[in-house]
Amino acid sequence: MTREVTIVTPENVTLTYELAGLGSRAIAQLVDILLLAAALLALFLSSTYVVSQLVASAPGSPFLRTLSDLTAAITIIVAFAAFVGYFTYFEATRNGQTPGKKWLGLRVVREEGAPVDFSAAAVRNLIRIIELTLGFYIVSLAFILFSPRYKRVGDYAAGTIVVKERRPVWAVPLAQPVRRSAATTAEAALVRDVDLLTRDEVAAIRRFVERRSQLAPHVQEEVARQMAEPIMARLGIVPPDTSFSCANFLEEVFNRTIGEK
Repeated sequence: MTREVTIVTPENVTLTYELAGLGSRAIAQLVDILLLAAALLALFLSSTYVVSQLVASAPGSPFLRTLSDLTAAITIIVAFAAFVGYFTYFEATRNGQTPGKKWLGLRVVREEGAPVDFSAAAVRNLIRIIELTLGFYIVSLAFILFSPRYKRVGDYAAGTIVVKERRPVWAVPLAQPVRRSAATTAEAALVRDVDLLTRDEVAAIRRFVERRSQLAPHVQEEVARQMAEPIMARLGIVPPDTSFSCANFLEEVFNRTIGEK
């Protein structure tokens, strides 16, 4: 079974990922569970201590006995919410990476190559609760072993895959584009009339900028050229010379559209 998957994005950008295997995913999961367990244990011990002190101060009080039972119930609810919320929060807001996945160099992405969003992260992690009750992930382990894309049940439900994060030497942090000074770049001097761009064009430029670090420099420029030339022609922008970078131009356009929001 191949460990690589090739995805063609809506912008016709071809991305090749190495799928994360069972071993690395299990270790990342263990790291996350240990971190979460430590936080929940600290919370449980703190709440237990506070309640025990209150009960000791007024033994026999029916209100405090009820409070003790209520605290136990709340602790269970909080543990459930924290388990789902931990994975959902990090995957949805940290580019598909929990602390465990980040440590192992793994990332959750949508099947079409797009970053995982909140709804997909929520679905795959709500299903995690069901998987946990089915023999402590035994069913999920079977799914990963026999799935062509190493997908567990939650991945099938959410339309996601788990891949190994690439760290090329020219990469900048994903989803954190380099901000170049408009006063020192030839590309920035030509950016104008960004309000005339369509919503689809702005969305395509955003996706390119966010994924730029995953592409080799010559691939970046070729993809950017295919996107930038129609836009420049429509806006009447003429590149000054062959040193003009379409990739930098799109990034300046992106910076300018962000600044107008």
